[in-house]
Amino acid sequence: MFRKLIITLLLIISLLSNAAFTISLPHIAIPEASVVFDVNGRTVQGLAEQNQVNVYLEEISPYFLNAVIAIEDKRFYKHHGIDINGLIRAVFIDLKARKIVAGGSTITQQTAKNLFLSNERTWIRKLKELYYAILLENKYSKDEILTLYCNSIYFGQGAYGVELASRIYFGKKAKDLSLAQAAILAGLPQSPNYYDPYINPDEAKKRQTLVLQRMLEEGMISALEKTAALQEPLHYQRAQFADSEAPYFVAMVRDYLRDKYGDSVVYRGGLKIYTTLDIDMQKAANNAYLEGMKVQNKDLQVALAALDVTNGQIRALVGGRDFITSNYNRAYSYRQPGSTFKPFVYSLAIDQGYTPANMIMCEEKEFELITGDIYKPTDYGTEPYHWKDFTLKEAIMISDNVVAVTLTDQLGVDKAAPYAEKFGFKNIKPILSLPLGSNEVRPIDLAAGYSVFANQGVYNAPYYLIKVVDKDGKVLEENRSQTKRIVSPENAYIISNMLTGVLEPGGTGSNLKQKVGRVATGKTGTTENKNDAWFVGYTPQLCCAVWVGYDQGKAANLFGGAAAGPIWASFIHDASAKLPEQDFNKPAQVELLNVCLDTGLIATEYCPRQSNMAFMKDNEPQDICYLHQPNMEWANGDPLFDRNVLPNRSWWRLWD
Repeated sequence: MFRKLIITLLLIISLLSNAAFTISLPHIAIPEASVVFDVNGRTVQGLAEQNQVNVYLEEISPYFLNAVIAIEDKRFYKHHGIDINGLIRAVFIDLKARKIVAGGSTITQQTAKNLFLSNERTWIRKLKELYYAILLENKYSKDEILTLYCNSIYFGQGAYGVELASRIYFGKKAKDLSLAQAAILAGLPQSPNYYDPYINPDEAKKRQTLVLQRMLEEGMISALEKTAALQEPLHYQRAQFADSEAPYFVAMVRDYLRDKYGDSVVYRGGLKIYTTLDIDMQKAANNAYLEGMKVQNKDLQVALAALDVTNGQIRALVGGRDFITSNYNRAYSYRQPGSTFKPFVYSLAIDQGYTPANMIMCEEKEFELITGDIYKPTDYGTEPYHWKDFTLKEAIMISDNVVAVTLTDQLGVDKAAPYAEKFGFKNIKPILSLPLGSNEVRPIDLAAGYSVFANQGVYNAPYYLIKVVDKDGKVLEENRSQTKRIVSPENAYIISNMLTGVLEPGGTGSNLKQKVGRVATGKTGTTENKNDAWFVGYTPQLCCAVWVGYDQGKAANLFGGAAAGPIWASFIHDASAKLPEQDFNKPAQVELLNVCLDTGLIATEYCPRQSNMAFMKDNEPQDICYLHQPNMEWANGDPLFDRNVLPNRSWWRLWD
């Protein structure tokens, strides 16, 4: 009975083989994963239905290739898709058990099953597997089939393909696997859960020993190599970014494409997806937030959005602390921005004729709201008020709340809200606390809004997809920058000059300047009750917004400069490493003057607190500081006065 069944099975196989060589083969479209590229054409990640990262054969350790052939299909390069001896052996076992229990499958058969068939154990499925194996052998080379196998086989821990398996089990790329590590991975496909080294390290070790013995028997390694591999300590560790350096970015791209083109096209259509991401900058973002969050509570979250200020292209994106734990993209989540919203009000002030040298008193003030309620803004710190005048530049440097609210009141909230919306924000409510971040915004939009000042007043809508091309080379879609002038180049430069003060001595981000190491601006932000910590800033080329807080909105008890600032500074420093150092482009109608911070007038060499400020020509201070001068006398020849109490600058003159 067994003999007849075997003869019948072999006859079917023979007929299939003959047919494969004598008639036209039906078209078999090998599912081809779409590939995401960064802005420089480097591969970011392949998109497939399973959790996998596709690689070429030369990107796989030769140790692994030999190991998997030795343990799975030692005659792989000799047969034509079906190993008759192995098949007969498997058929005897299956018939005796009256069900399919033994595989007997070649690497080609396993590849056919992975690509085209389900995992059901039936004779019909087995026959289809044999047929597809023959078709594969006639259509593709052995190396191409082995590549397909290495990229599609399941290794456990949710990993399809050797590249992702290598990252998940050993924290390295497949090309860097040692002999000992390769033998562990090659042993997994037979029973990924049972031989999982995280779960059953002893069984994994036994399987490794068997793989190495098979390699020795096939002359792939020497006895000394086998012994050394068995003695090599195995340290299992998951790479921090196993499937991609930019999981939140790739997920955003994938979800958009799935909605527009469907799963079949995205996962099996071989799309080439060209994005705005810069892998080097993304790595800088990853390093920055991992280091910055190392000492924080494990539930505290983070978001980072970085844009090229000249075109709005997203260069790096962090949507959370760990994509595997939570794939929610916080870079697109609405949160209160705290004082990072102040520059948009200051920009309106400059537009309305104010200068950085204008002074406003920080003192206890009451504002009556349209509801009849009384609003009293206060500052952070031990004292709620400074009880002194501040220039607008110093007020934003130290992030004074009272000055910002007073300025908003002077300008009019009905003007401030629509003005802020011009920078890409939506639904900004006209309330006095607007500059303190009472309206919720997204990190990505803050980065785009600040980029206006870096880009000489021009807004670029942030985007992440440059071009999508199908496997035949047809361009399915192509995107370009959407630009709009928001403020004048002069306004943008003046605000940039004001924000550079935040990183100067006395500014809330002064501790970050040395780390940044180049011309940059910044602004700290901390919301009421310290729920959200922010830092947003830019160089002439790159803008970055960083948020740190809890998803639930509970108090983080952290300040923007301390929690988000170091992440921002580290990112800007590392991400800018390959960019030339530049200064902001000063318009011809702007002039720079040193101004005394105590009077808002042109500083003398004797002014102890002064700052370099930018002004529209014909709108700069005309008078010299009267508080800090060398020897002076009254105009009528009276004795020298105490310059610190002189009431009116018109009563003195300088000695030559």
